[in-house]
Order: sequence, then structure tokens, then C-alpha cells
Amino acid sequence: MQKRIHVRSIIATLGAMMICGVTVAHAAEMKFGYVDMKSAVENTADYQQGMKRLKSLQDQKVKELQALGEKISSAEKDLLGQSMAMSQDRLAERQQELKSLRTDFQRKQQDAQEALGAEKNRLDISIGSKFEKVITSYGKQGKYDMIMPRPMFLYVDPKHDITADITKLLDAQK
Repeated sequence: MQKRIHVRSIIATLGAMMICGVTVAHAAEMKFGYVDMKSAVENTADYQQGMKRLKSLQDQKVKELQALGEKISSAEKDLLGQSMAMSQDRLAERQQELKSLRTDFQRKQQDAQEALGAEKNRLDISIGSKFEKVITSYGKQGKYDMIMPRPMFLYVDPKHDITADITKLLDAQK
């Protein structure tokens, strides 16, 4: 499967070069670069700070959910221990309270997942827009004909790797 993807990428690149009228001689004069996008982004200070904020938010949500989980567990034990001595009305009331606690737990769990997902999205969008601007600017200033993502190729000479430069430029953006 992965070979098929790489072959398609190579064929697509060669096809694009042919469509654009790029000859072999002209291709030799072209300036290419590649970026390991994941590494370039994940090694920026902004991304690492964002991930720390995300981890902190996650820890906070986990503590809240654990506290509610312990409350539910305690209520279940109390109900189990006292159910024989309770009236039917009181038993039904306590079971309803427990059901409400479980529902509240599920909602809070879902809300926490959504909040974490939204925060991760904000981080990705923020870094992604900076990344796009930096790549475009770097490409124009460096007179690159093409800058491509690293996973697209089976092999590329490391001299074409501009990942470290892009990471530095991303860190310089504010």
C-alpha cells in the first residue's frame, strides 16, 4: 500500500513537471527543498507551550472526572449497603440520584473531550497558518521552485532538507 502511494506521488510529480513543460535540463536547474512538516511544527516553542497548556487542561479535566467518579462509587456503595433497610420510595429516589450522577459524569466526560479537541484544533490552526506563511516566504526569498513535504519521497538528498530553517523561522514568528 505504501509503495503504491509513493509510486503515485512520483508519477504525479513527474506528470506535473511534464504538464508544466519542464524538461530534464530545466529540472536540473530547478531549486527543490523538502520539509519534515511534523518535526518542523512539533519542535517550535509555540507548539510545545501549546501542548503544555493542553496537558494542563487535560490534567484538570481528569481530576474533575476522578472526583465525580469517586462520588459515584461512594454513592453506589452506600446504596448497596443500605438498600435493604430503605423504603421503596427512598430506594427509588437514591437510584435516580445515582442515575443522574452517572449521566452528569458522561456529559462532563464528553465536554472534556470536546474542550481538549477544540484546544488542540486551535493550536493546530494557529501553527498551521504560521507554517504556510513561513514556507511561502522562505520559498520566495530562497528562490525555490518547489518545496515539498518529506513523506512524499522514498529518498531525497539531505542537502535539500530545510526543516531546521523552517522551525527557526516559525519560532521567530509572533
